[in-house]
Amino acid sequence: MRAIPYLIYLFCVAMWVVIWRDVTSIFGVTVNVPALFVLGVALYKEEMTTVWFGFLVGLVMGAAMPAKLGWLAISTAALALAGYHVKERINMDSMWAKVSMVAGGVLIHNIVILLVVQPAGFLTLLWSSALPGTVYTTLVGWLFLLVKEGVVTWKKIKAIF
Repeated sequence: MRAIPYLIYLFCVAMWVVIWRDVTSIFGVTVNVPALFVLGVALYKEEMTTVWFGFLVGLVMGAAMPAKLGWLAISTAALALAGYHVKERINMDSMWAKVSMVAGGVLIHNIVILLVVQPAGFLTLLWSSALPGTVYTTLVGWLFLLVKEGVVTWKKIKAIF
């Protein structure tokens, strides 16, 4: 029963890779959902769980690009390991620290994915895809963290209106 949430997360990543990536893009800039899920698990779970989840997310991402499957799996597992160790070494009590970790992890993951998938025209894609994608994903991650930490609740939203 402990694996069911992770299977649901993997299903969401698979659906994002196949369907939702195009729907959620804004002017060609997409949310890096796999990195967001991996860093979310890294913030709240143990090391082995995080690394295995990152590896499986990389496999799910690589299903769309079989030639790059190994690179995607290893890079996402490395992101999970790095995110877990950053969480362990830095005081993650403030929202700012968590959002900064998400932003840094997503930026590094976007850069690695660009280098693996499409190394030609790297600087152009870095400016037009990786940096705006990092901002977009960080905003989505910030909204997730606001809900997860209880800063934004249904009761507080109803109180406004």
